[in-house]
Amino acid sequence: MCSWEQRKLGDFTNQINTFVNPEDAKLPLWSLTAEAGLIEKSDRYERDFLVKKKDQFKRIGTNTLVYNPMNITIGSIDIYTGLYPIAVSGYYVSIVYDKNIDTDFLKEALLLPSSLKMYKNYATGSLIERQRVQYPTFSKLQLLFPNLDEQKAIGQLFKSLNLNITLHQQEPFLCGNSVNGGGKLC
Repeated sequence: MCSWEQRKLGDFTNQINTFVNPEDAKLPLWSLTAEAGLIEKSDRYERDFLVKKKDQFKRIGTNTLVYNPMNITIGSIDIYTGLYPIAVSGYYVSIVYDKNIDTDFLKEALLLPSSLKMYKNYATGSLIERQRVQYPTFSKLQLLFPNLDEQKAIGQLFKSLNLNITLHQQEPFLCGNSVNGGGKLC
């Protein structure tokens, strides 16, 4: 039986702020969405007209946690696991975490419905639509964590489940009669 312990996120995380000009640093620009997490920036998320200073993007390396403080309550949080550095909006909060935390487990734990509810409870701001969870607040939030071996097992299980769900969503929808007339293909 595994024992779980409640831990403050700030006990194993640190906020980082490495600002760059992505053009000068030759880094691809990425966006963060609640639907898909971190994704390469596309025309859909083109907001260059809003950017006043080109050097106000953050350099993100492998295993960096990134969240949008204004949209974390709807799941705008992800961990970048790519091999090469990227640049994201300087508005996002970027965090490194200890090696004794499993990446897959941490990502799933931070996206649980109970975690999203917790972010809503701790968001600050005078207007609901402008409420945020900045790092000083985020660092005080507590989650339950098992030991590292159990984190790895749970993280791998969820990673496998997520991969299977993604693969099934990409399968062509081929309902209809089979070639020999013996029923449906799906």
